Amino acid sequence: MPVSRRAVLGGLSLLPLAAALSRAAPTASADAGYRFLTPHQAAVLDAATRRLVPGPDDDPAERGHPGAHEAHVVTYLDRLLSVFDVAPADVHAGGPWSNRAGGTQDFMAEFVPLNRAQTYAWRQRVGDLQNQYRNGIALLDKQAGGDFTAVAPFYQDMILTQTQVAAFTDLLFGHTIEAMYAPPEYGGNANLVGWRDIYYPGDSQPRGYTDAEVEAAQYDPVGVPPGGIMDRLVHGGFEQAVAKMGGKGGVHAGH
Repeated sequence: MPVSRRAVLGGLSLLPLAAALSRAAPTASADAGYRFLTPHQAAVLDAATRRLVPGPDDDPAERGHPGAHEAHVVTYLDRLLSVFDVAPADVHAGGPWSNRAGGTQDFMAEFVPLNRAQTYAWRQRVGDLQNQYRNGIALLDKQAGGDFTAVAPFYQDMILTQTQVAAFTDLLFGHTIEAMYAPPEYGGNANLVGWRDIYYPGDSQPRGYTDAEVEAAQYDPVGVPPGGIMDRLVHGGFEQAVAKMGGKGGVHAGH
């Protein structure tokens, strides 16, 4: 039986998440206009991240819950690997806020220029990540006999848990979780599907919360969906809520 994505995000070890399906895994579109990834590399990452965080088309148990594909995780990865293809580099989204909570302008759509030291450090970091992704994708293909996207999901799961692939799987899983729950300015969390799935209200500025809203959530959480992020904040504490989101900061700066 497949392991629920929500169970994995709740703190379980990374285990095979497979349903032993006979069909090949869905792949990313070849004309998505990626900045760094080739169409095949994007397709491999789409297939792999679908196994790490499956959506409704990847695992019947996830019906009604978005996965990596729905959140456009591959777009996030491509953006991360090509931050210097644009100016300013899209590393740190600006502020003080977006337009999602009453603001008249999305200040986060404008990225903050890096200084000289930051530019040097980020070029080193991105260069290392590019090499890890090139080599990791090639390794997935090799372990699949030539094309990772051509084998069934059951075998993809087996490959992702092999010892020789473990380091890349860990890297990819961490970035996938970031992409699921990062602000959408970074390319993932498309249409806020990640936030909505865990009932996270998102950035609340400039509107913020009234005293009455804070009091209601703290002492009388009527209408707070059970198991959602606000329910965990009220009843389980902040640490458990963060654990449900994978414990990641969710922005490029968190790598």
